[in-house]
Amino acid sequence: MSRVAISNIPLLSDAECGQVRDTLMALRGRWLGRHPAMPFYTLGAASYIDALGDAPAYASLAREHNPLLRQHFAGLYERVLAVLAQALGEPVQYAHRLGLPGFHIFLSAKAFEQAIGSIHFDLQYLLHDWQGDVVDLANPISFTLAIALPRHGGGLNTWEVSYADQADQTPDELARGRTPVLHTYLRGHLALHSGHLMHQLAPGIDLQPDDERITLQGHGVRVAGVWQLYW
Repeated sequence: MSRVAISNIPLLSDAECGQVRDTLMALRGRWLGRHPAMPFYTLGAASYIDALGDAPAYASLAREHNPLLRQHFAGLYERVLAVLAQALGEPVQYAHRLGLPGFHIFLSAKAFEQAIGSIHFDLQYLLHDWQGDVVDLANPISFTLAIALPRHGGGLNTWEVSYADQADQTPDELARGRTPVLHTYLRGHLALHSGHLMHQLAPGIDLQPDDERITLQGHGVRVAGVWQLYW
C-alpha cells in the first residue's frame, strides 16, 4: 500500500447499499449510542472505543455482536474478503477473537458540520494481543465502505503524512500549516488505505434533516502471511 494513496474499489450496487441500509434500520434496537448529545451510533465492537483500556469489555461485545453481524450481513462479509484478497494479492480472513468490521451510523445533526473528528493514525492493532505470531505492524490497512451518504457527500480529510513521520509531534501539530486533501467517498465503493495515513472524518456540508452517513469500517494486519481483518 502506498503510504498516502486511497484506492476506491467497487463492491455494492445502489440497490444493494439500500438493502444493507434497510437491514441496519431494522436492527436499530441493537445500535450502540456513542455520544451523549449527538446521533452517532455503531453496530459492532469498535477497538478505538471499546478496547481502549478495557480489553474484556471489547471481547464481550465482540462475542455478542459478531453472531448478529454474521447472521444479517454474511454475504457482505464474503464480498469484502473477496475484493480485499484481490486488491492485496494475499490471503485474507477475519481475525479470530476480535470484532468483525462494523458500522458507523451518523444520523443528521448540524453539529456534524463541524470538524468533530480527531486527526489521527489508525493504531488499533496496539490494543490487541497477537499472541506471539509473526505480525507486521508497520504496514496496516484500514477500509471504509460507504452504504449511505448525505446528499452533499461525505468523506475523509487526509494529510500527506505517515505515522513514520510523527517523531515527537502529535497529529494536531503535524497538521498545523498543512492543507488537508478531501477524499470523497463513493456509495458502494470500498475506500482502502494504509492505517498509517493521517486522517480525520470530514465534516458534513449543509446537512438536511433526513441525511444519513452509514459506513462499514475495518482494519487489517498481516499475521504469518495472512491478512487478519477486524474493527
